[in-house]
Amino acid sequence: MKRFLLLALLLAPLPAAAQQRASLANHLEQALAIDAAFRTLAAQRDAVAAQRALVRSAIPGSPSVGGDWRSNLRAGPGEANEANLDVAAPVWLPGQRAALGDTVRAGVEEFEARLLLRRLEVAGLLREALWNAASAGRDLRVARDRLATSRDIARDVQRRVDLGDIPFTDSLLVQNETLGAELGLAQAEAALIAARAVYRVLTGGAEPDLPAEAVIVVPPRVHPALLAANAGVAAAEAQVRLVAATPRDNPEVGVFGRNDAGRVNDLGASLGVRVRVPLASNARNIPRAASAQADLTRAVAERALRLRLLNAEIEASRVALRAAEEAARIARRRLAVANQQLDLARRAFNAGETGLFDLFRIRQLQVEAAGGQAQAEVNAGRARSRVNQAVGAVPGAEAHFVSAR
Repeated sequence: MKRFLLLALLLAPLPAAAQQRASLANHLEQALAIDAAFRTLAAQRDAVAAQRALVRSAIPGSPSVGGDWRSNLRAGPGEANEANLDVAAPVWLPGQRAALGDTVRAGVEEFEARLLLRRLEVAGLLREALWNAASAGRDLRVARDRLATSRDIARDVQRRVDLGDIPFTDSLLVQNETLGAELGLAQAEAALIAARAVYRVLTGGAEPDLPAEAVIVVPPRVHPALLAANAGVAAAEAQVRLVAATPRDNPEVGVFGRNDAGRVNDLGASLGVRVRVPLASNARNIPRAASAQADLTRAVAERALRLRLLNAEIEASRVALRAAEEAARIARRRLAVANQQLDLARRAFNAGETGLFDLFRIRQLQVEAAGGQAQAEVNAGRARSRVNQAVGAVPGAEAHFVSAR
Protein backbone atom coordinates (compact mmCIF):
# COMPACT_ATOMS: atom_id res chain seq x y z
CA MET A 1 0.00 0.00 0.00
CA LYS A 2 2.83 2.42 0.87
CA ARG A 3 4.42 1.75 -2.50
CA PHE A 4 1.26 2.65 -4.38
CA LEU A 5 0.76 5.80 -2.29
CA LEU A 6 4.33 6.91 -3.02
CA LEU A 7 3.88 6.22 -6.72
CA ALA A 8 0.60 8.15 -6.74
CA LEU A 9 2.33 11.15 -5.20
CA LEU A 10 5.12 10.95 -7.78
CA LEU A 11 2.71 10.79 -10.69
CA ALA A 12 0.23 13.33 -9.39
CA PRO A 13 0.02 16.36 -11.70
CA LEU A 14 1.32 19.67 -10.45
CA PRO A 15 -1.19 22.36 -9.47
CA ALA A 16 -2.05 24.76 -12.26
CA ALA A 17 -0.04 27.62 -10.76
CA ALA A 18 3.00 25.39 -10.28
CA GLN A 19 2.76 24.13 -13.85
CA GLN A 20 2.80 27.70 -15.12
CA ARG A 21 5.89 28.50 -13.08
CA ALA A 22 7.76 25.28 -13.87
CA SER A 23 9.96 25.27 -16.94
CA LEU A 24 13.25 23.79 -18.00
CA ALA A 25 14.82 27.25 -17.67
CA ASN A 26 13.68 27.50 -14.04
CA HIS A 27 14.93 24.02 -13.28
CA LEU A 28 18.23 24.90 -14.92
CA GLU A 29 18.67 27.85 -12.57
CA GLN A 30 17.99 25.57 -9.62
CA ALA A 31 20.54 23.07 -10.89
CA LEU A 32 23.19 25.73 -11.46
CA ALA A 33 22.72 27.06 -7.94
CA ILE A 34 24.04 23.75 -6.57
CA ASP A 35 26.42 22.83 -9.39
CA ALA A 36 30.00 22.79 -8.06
CA ALA A 37 31.63 23.36 -11.47
CA PHE A 38 29.45 26.39 -12.23
CA ARG A 39 30.09 27.95 -8.84
CA THR A 40 33.82 27.33 -9.20
CA LEU A 41 33.89 29.06 -12.58
CA ALA A 42 31.98 32.01 -11.15
CA ALA A 43 34.49 32.33 -8.32
CA GLN A 44 37.41 32.14 -10.76
CA ARG A 45 35.81 34.86 -12.89
CA ASP A 46 35.51 37.10 -9.84
CA ALA A 47 39.13 36.40 -8.95
CA VAL A 48 40.28 37.51 -12.41
CA ALA A 49 38.01 40.57 -12.28
CA ALA A 50 39.60 41.53 -8.95
CA GLN A 51 42.85 42.23 -10.84
CA ARG A 52 41.20 45.39 -12.17
CA ALA A 53 42.23 46.99 -8.89
CA LEU A 54 45.86 46.58 -9.96
CA VAL A 55 45.14 48.01 -13.42
CA ARG A 56 43.53 51.09 -11.84
CA SER A 57 46.45 51.55 -9.46
CA ALA A 58 49.08 54.22 -10.18
CA ILE A 59 51.87 51.74 -9.41
CA PRO A 60 52.15 48.05 -10.41
CA GLY A 61 52.62 46.79 -6.89
CA SER A 62 53.01 47.83 -3.30
CA PRO A 63 55.28 50.64 -2.11
CA SER A 64 57.92 49.95 0.47
CA VAL A 65 59.32 51.84 3.47
CA GLY A 66 62.71 51.17 5.01
CA GLY A 67 65.23 52.79 7.29
CA ASP A 68 68.10 52.33 9.72
CA TRP A 69 69.70 54.02 12.72
CA ARG A 70 73.35 53.95 13.75
CA SER A 71 75.28 55.19 16.77
CA ASN A 72 79.08 55.83 16.86
CA LEU A 73 80.31 53.98 19.93
CA ARG A 74 83.79 55.62 19.85
CA ALA A 75 82.27 58.99 20.48
CA GLY A 76 80.24 57.50 23.31
CA PRO A 77 76.72 56.10 23.44
CA GLY A 78 74.24 58.61 22.13
CA GLU A 79 76.96 61.15 21.29
CA ALA A 80 76.97 60.53 17.49
CA ASN A 81 73.84 59.25 15.70
CA GLU A 82 72.83 58.66 12.10
CA ALA A 83 69.24 57.98 10.92
CA ASN A 84 68.16 56.99 7.38
CA LEU A 85 64.63 56.69 5.93
CA ASP A 86 63.84 55.21 2.51
CA VAL A 87 60.49 55.21 0.65
CA ALA A 88 60.23 53.43 -2.75
CA ALA A 89 57.58 52.27 -5.23
CA PRO A 90 57.60 50.30 -8.51
CA VAL A 91 56.61 52.04 -11.76
CA TRP A 92 54.83 50.77 -14.85
CA LEU A 93 56.81 49.75 -17.90
CA PRO A 94 55.74 51.38 -21.20
CA GLY A 95 52.59 49.63 -22.44
CA GLN A 96 52.49 47.21 -19.50
CA ARG A 97 49.43 48.71 -17.85
CA ALA A 98 47.34 48.64 -21.03
CA ALA A 99 48.46 45.07 -21.76
CA LEU A 100 47.51 43.97 -18.26
CA GLY A 101 44.10 45.62 -18.65
CA ASP A 102 43.55 43.70 -21.88
CA THR A 103 44.56 40.47 -20.16
CA VAL A 104 42.12 41.01 -17.31
CA ARG A 105 39.28 41.91 -19.69
CA ALA A 106 39.98 38.86 -21.88
CA GLY A 107 40.20 36.63 -18.82
CA VAL A 108 36.81 37.79 -17.51
CA GLU A 109 35.24 37.29 -20.94
CA GLU A 110 36.73 33.80 -21.13
CA PHE A 111 35.18 32.78 -17.81
CA GLU A 112 31.86 34.35 -18.82
CA ALA A 113 31.91 32.19 -21.95
CA ARG A 114 32.84 29.13 -19.94
CA LEU A 115 29.96 29.84 -17.56
CA LEU A 116 27.56 29.93 -20.52
CA LEU A 117 29.04 26.66 -21.78
CA ARG A 118 28.57 25.09 -18.35
CA ARG A 119 24.94 26.22 -18.47
CA LEU A 120 24.55 24.30 -21.71
CA GLU A 121 26.28 21.25 -20.25
CA VAL A 122 24.00 21.19 -17.20
CA ALA A 123 21.01 21.72 -19.50
CA GLY A 124 22.13 18.61 -21.39
CA LEU A 125 22.17 16.63 -18.15
CA LEU A 126 18.66 17.85 -17.33
CA ARG A 127 17.38 17.05 -20.81
CA GLU A 128 18.66 13.49 -20.63
CA ALA A 129 17.35 13.00 -17.09
CA LEU A 130 13.99 14.46 -18.10
CA TRP A 131 13.60 12.02 -20.97
CA ASN A 132 14.81 9.12 -18.84
CA ALA A 133 11.96 9.91 -16.47
CA ALA A 134 9.55 10.24 -19.40
CA SER A 135 10.70 6.86 -20.73
CA ALA A 136 10.17 5.26 -17.33
CA GLY A 137 6.72 6.83 -17.13
CA ARG A 138 5.72 5.44 -20.51
CA ASP A 139 7.06 2.01 -19.55
CA LEU A 140 4.91 2.17 -16.43
CA ARG A 141 1.79 2.94 -18.48
CA VAL A 142 2.56 0.03 -20.80
CA ALA A 143 3.04 -2.25 -17.78
CA ARG A 144 -0.28 -1.11 -16.34
CA ASP A 145 -2.07 -1.77 -19.61
CA ARG A 146 -0.46 -5.19 -19.81
CA LEU A 147 -1.63 -6.06 -16.29
CA ALA A 148 -5.14 -4.76 -16.93
CA THR A 149 -5.41 -6.83 -20.11
CA SER A 150 -4.04 -9.90 -18.30
CA ARG A 151 -6.67 -9.58 -15.62
CA ASP A 152 -9.44 -9.14 -18.19
CA ILE A 153 -8.31 -12.28 -20.00
CA ALA A 154 -8.01 -14.09 -16.66
CA ARG A 155 -11.64 -13.32 -15.86
CA ASP A 156 -12.75 -14.60 -19.28
CA VAL A 157 -10.67 -17.77 -18.88
CA GLN A 158 -11.96 -18.45 -15.37
CA ARG A 159 -15.53 -18.04 -16.58
CA ARG A 160 -14.97 -20.60 -19.33
CA VAL A 161 -13.14 -22.94 -16.93
CA ASP A 162 -16.12 -22.77 -14.59
CA LEU A 163 -18.39 -23.61 -17.52
CA GLY A 164 -16.14 -26.51 -18.51
CA ASP A 165 -15.35 -25.11 -21.96
CA ILE A 166 -11.60 -25.19 -21.44
CA PRO A 167 -9.35 -27.24 -19.12
CA PHE A 168 -8.12 -26.03 -15.75
CA THR A 169 -4.52 -25.98 -17.02
CA ASP A 170 -5.39 -22.95 -19.13
CA SER A 171 -6.17 -21.00 -15.95
CA LEU A 172 -2.66 -21.79 -14.68
CA LEU A 173 -1.23 -20.32 -17.86
CA VAL A 174 -3.25 -17.16 -17.31
CA GLN A 175 -2.16 -16.96 -13.68
CA ASN A 176 1.47 -17.24 -14.76
CA GLU A 177 1.01 -14.44 -17.28
CA THR A 178 -0.76 -12.24 -14.73
CA LEU A 179 2.03 -12.73 -12.21
CA GLY A 180 4.54 -11.83 -14.91
CA ALA A 181 2.59 -8.66 -15.63
CA GLU A 182 2.53 -7.78 -11.93
CA LEU A 183 6.29 -8.30 -11.75
CA GLY A 184 6.80 -6.08 -14.79
CA LEU A 185 4.64 -3.39 -13.18
CA ALA A 186 6.64 -3.51 -9.95
CA GLN A 187 9.89 -3.18 -11.89
CA ALA A 188 8.51 -0.28 -13.93
CA GLU A 189 7.42 1.50 -10.76
CA ALA A 190 10.89 1.12 -9.26
CA ALA A 191 12.54 2.37 -12.46
CA LEU A 192 10.28 5.44 -12.50
CA ILE A 193 11.01 6.28 -8.88
CA ALA A 194 14.76 6.00 -9.54
CA ALA A 195 14.60 8.14 -12.70
CA ARG A 196 12.64 10.88 -10.98
CA ALA A 197 15.04 10.77 -8.04
CA VAL A 198 17.98 11.43 -10.38
CA TYR A 199 16.24 14.52 -11.75
CA ARG A 200 15.49 15.77 -8.24
CA VAL A 201 19.14 15.37 -7.28
CA LEU A 202 20.25 17.40 -10.30
CA THR A 203 17.79 20.21 -9.68
CA GLY A 204 17.73 20.25 -5.91
CA GLY A 205 14.21 18.91 -5.58
CA ALA A 206 12.32 19.84 -8.77
CA GLU A 207 10.12 17.20 -10.37
CA PRO A 208 10.45 16.21 -14.07
CA ASP A 209 6.88 17.22 -14.90
CA LEU A 210 7.52 19.51 -17.85
CA PRO A 211 6.10 19.81 -21.36
CA ALA A 212 8.15 18.31 -24.16
CA GLU A 213 10.73 20.49 -25.82
CA ALA A 214 10.30 21.47 -29.44
CA VAL A 215 13.16 22.03 -31.84
CA ILE A 216 14.48 25.58 -31.59
CA VAL A 217 13.37 27.48 -34.68
CA VAL A 218 16.19 30.06 -34.58
CA PRO A 219 19.36 28.58 -33.02
CA PRO A 220 21.92 30.83 -31.29
CA ARG A 221 24.18 32.77 -33.63
CA VAL A 222 27.28 31.50 -31.82
CA HIS A 223 27.44 28.14 -30.08
CA PRO A 224 28.52 28.51 -26.41
CA ALA A 225 31.32 26.00 -26.96
CA LEU A 226 32.68 27.99 -29.89
CA LEU A 227 32.21 31.21 -27.92
CA ALA A 228 34.31 29.73 -25.10
CA ALA A 229 36.95 28.59 -27.58
CA ASN A 230 37.17 32.06 -29.14
CA ALA A 231 37.43 33.63 -25.70
CA GLY A 232 40.22 31.22 -24.82
CA VAL A 233 42.17 32.26 -27.92
CA ALA A 234 41.62 35.95 -27.09
CA ALA A 235 42.86 35.42 -23.53
CA ALA A 236 45.97 33.59 -24.78
CA GLU A 237 46.70 36.38 -27.26
CA ALA A 238 46.37 38.98 -24.50
CA GLN A 239 48.81 37.01 -22.37
CA VAL A 240 51.33 36.95 -25.24
CA ARG A 241 51.06 40.75 -25.52
CA LEU A 242 51.51 41.16 -21.77
CA VAL A 243 54.67 39.03 -21.81
CA ALA A 244 56.01 41.11 -24.70
CA ALA A 245 55.24 44.34 -22.82
CA THR A 246 57.06 43.10 -19.70
CA PRO A 247 60.62 42.29 -20.80
CA ARG A 248 62.00 43.03 -17.33
CA ASP A 249 60.85 43.37 -13.75
CA ASN A 250 59.34 46.72 -12.86
CA PRO A 251 61.77 49.56 -12.17
CA GLU A 252 61.68 51.12 -8.74
CA VAL A 253 61.96 54.78 -7.76
CA GLY A 254 62.64 55.79 -4.18
CA VAL A 255 63.27 58.81 -2.01
CA PHE A 256 65.63 58.65 0.95
CA GLY A 257 66.53 61.03 3.76
CA ARG A 258 69.48 61.10 6.14
CA ASN A 259 69.93 62.91 9.43
CA ASP A 260 73.23 63.21 11.35
CA ALA A 261 73.34 64.47 14.95
CA GLY A 262 75.86 64.68 17.79
CA ARG A 263 79.67 64.67 17.67
CA VAL A 264 80.10 64.09 13.92
CA ASN A 265 81.99 65.99 11.26
CA ASP A 266 78.94 66.86 9.10
CA LEU A 267 75.78 67.79 10.98
CA GLY A 268 72.36 68.21 9.42
CA ALA A 269 69.91 66.44 7.10
CA SER A 270 70.10 65.36 3.47
CA LEU A 271 67.56 64.20 0.87
CA GLY A 272 68.13 62.06 -2.24
CA VAL A 273 66.48 60.01 -5.00
CA ARG A 274 67.25 56.36 -5.72
CA VAL A 275 66.37 54.50 -8.97
CA ARG A 276 66.52 50.74 -9.49
CA VAL A 277 66.19 49.41 -13.05
CA PRO A 278 66.30 45.60 -13.54
CA LEU A 279 67.84 44.51 -16.83
CA ALA A 280 66.20 42.24 -19.40
CA SER A 281 67.72 38.80 -19.93
CA ASN A 282 67.02 35.81 -22.16
CA ALA A 283 67.04 33.53 -19.13
CA ARG A 284 63.98 35.38 -17.87
CA ASN A 285 62.10 36.20 -21.06
CA ILE A 286 62.52 33.19 -23.35
CA PRO A 287 60.72 30.68 -21.05
CA ARG A 288 57.86 33.12 -20.42
CA ALA A 289 57.40 33.90 -24.10
CA ALA A 290 57.53 30.21 -25.01
CA SER A 291 54.94 29.32 -22.35
CA ALA A 292 52.56 32.07 -23.53
CA GLN A 293 52.99 31.03 -27.16
CA ALA A 294 52.34 27.39 -26.27
CA ASP A 295 49.07 28.37 -24.57
CA LEU A 296 48.06 30.32 -27.67
CA THR A 297 48.88 27.39 -29.97
CA ARG A 298 46.83 25.06 -27.77
CA ALA A 299 43.85 27.45 -27.71
CA VAL A 300 43.87 27.86 -31.50
CA ALA A 301 44.07 24.09 -32.04
CA GLU A 302 41.24 23.44 -29.57
CA ARG A 303 39.07 26.02 -31.31
CA ALA A 304 39.58 24.34 -34.70
CA LEU A 305 38.81 20.93 -33.20
CA ARG A 306 35.73 22.25 -31.43
CA LEU A 307 34.39 23.72 -34.67
CA ARG A 308 34.77 20.42 -36.51
CA LEU A 309 33.13 18.47 -33.69
CA LEU A 310 30.22 20.91 -33.45
CA ASN A 311 29.43 20.70 -37.14
CA ALA A 312 29.51 16.90 -37.01
CA GLU A 313 27.38 16.79 -33.86
CA ILE A 314 24.72 19.10 -35.27
CA GLU A 315 24.45 17.12 -38.49
CA ALA A 316 24.34 13.79 -36.63
CA SER A 317 21.62 15.04 -34.27
CA ARG A 318 19.43 16.19 -37.16
CA VAL A 319 19.84 12.88 -38.98
CA ALA A 320 18.96 11.05 -35.75
CA LEU A 321 15.86 13.23 -35.32
CA ARG A 322 14.58 12.40 -38.80
CA ALA A 323 15.15 8.70 -38.14
CA ALA A 324 13.45 8.87 -34.72
CA GLU A 325 10.40 10.66 -36.09
CA GLU A 326 10.05 8.09 -38.89
CA ALA A 327 10.42 5.27 -36.35
CA ALA A 328 7.72 6.84 -34.16
CA ARG A 329 5.37 7.07 -37.14
CA ILE A 330 5.91 3.39 -37.97
CA ALA A 331 5.54 2.37 -34.31
CA ARG A 332 2.17 4.13 -34.10
CA ARG A 333 0.93 2.27 -37.17
CA ARG A 334 2.22 -1.03 -35.79
CA LEU A 335 0.45 -0.47 -32.46
CA ALA A 336 -2.82 0.32 -34.21
CA VAL A 337 -2.60 -2.96 -36.15
CA ALA A 338 -1.63 -4.89 -33.00
CA ASN A 339 -4.56 -3.44 -31.06
CA GLN A 340 -6.92 -4.48 -33.83
CA GLN A 341 -5.41 -7.97 -33.90
CA LEU A 342 -5.80 -8.33 -30.13
CA ASP A 343 -9.41 -7.20 -30.22
CA LEU A 344 -10.25 -9.73 -32.93
CA ALA A 345 -8.32 -12.49 -31.13
CA ARG A 346 -10.18 -11.87 -27.87
CA ARG A 347 -13.52 -12.04 -29.66
CA ALA A 348 -12.49 -15.26 -31.36
CA PHE A 349 -11.35 -16.74 -28.05
CA ASN A 350 -14.58 -15.83 -26.29
CA ALA A 351 -16.48 -17.41 -29.18
CA GLY A 352 -14.41 -20.57 -28.90
CA GLU A 353 -12.90 -20.11 -32.37
CA THR A 354 -9.27 -19.97 -31.20
CA GLY A 355 -7.17 -21.31 -28.36
CA LEU A 356 -5.55 -19.59 -25.41
CA PHE A 357 -2.03 -20.02 -26.76
CA ASP A 358 -2.95 -18.21 -29.97
CA LEU A 359 -4.54 -15.42 -27.93
CA PHE A 360 -1.41 -14.99 -25.81
CA ARG A 361 0.81 -15.06 -28.87
CA ILE A 362 -1.17 -12.19 -30.41
CA ARG A 363 -1.30 -10.40 -27.08
CA GLN A 364 2.48 -10.66 -26.77
CA LEU A 365 2.78 -8.97 -30.15
CA GLN A 366 0.51 -6.20 -28.89
CA VAL A 367 2.59 -5.77 -25.73
CA GLU A 368 5.76 -5.52 -27.82
CA ALA A 369 4.11 -3.03 -30.14
CA ALA A 370 2.91 -0.89 -27.21
CA GLY A 371 6.37 -0.92 -25.67
CA GLY A 372 7.98 -0.13 -29.01
CA GLN A 373 5.59 2.75 -29.66
CA ALA A 374 6.20 4.21 -26.20
CA GLN A 375 9.95 3.98 -26.63
CA ALA A 376 9.80 5.41 -30.14
CA GLU A 377 7.85 8.46 -28.92
CA VAL A 378 10.39 9.00 -26.16
CA ASN A 379 13.25 8.61 -28.62
CA ALA A 380 11.71 11.22 -30.90
CA GLY A 381 11.33 13.67 -28.02
CA ARG A 382 14.84 12.96 -26.84
CA ALA A 383 16.14 13.51 -30.37
CA ARG A 384 14.48 16.94 -30.48
CA SER A 385 16.16 17.89 -27.22
CA ARG A 386 19.48 16.61 -28.52
CA VAL A 387 19.17 18.81 -31.60
CA ASN A 388 18.67 21.80 -29.31
CA GLN A 389 21.64 20.68 -27.26
CA ALA A 390 23.80 20.26 -30.36
CA VAL A 391 23.03 23.74 -31.73
CA GLY A 392 23.77 25.26 -28.31
CA ALA A 393 20.28 26.34 -27.24
CA VAL A 394 20.36 27.18 -23.53
CA PRO A 395 16.90 26.96 -21.91
CA GLY A 396 15.58 30.38 -21.06
CA ALA A 397 17.34 32.13 -23.93
CA GLU A 398 15.32 30.99 -26.94
CA ALA A 399 13.14 28.10 -25.75
CA HIS A 400 9.92 26.99 -27.42
CA PHE A 401 7.73 24.22 -26.03
CA VAL A 402 4.76 22.20 -27.12
CA SER A 403 2.20 20.96 -24.69
CA ALA A 404 2.08 17.23 -25.39
CA ARG A 405 4.54 14.51 -24.60
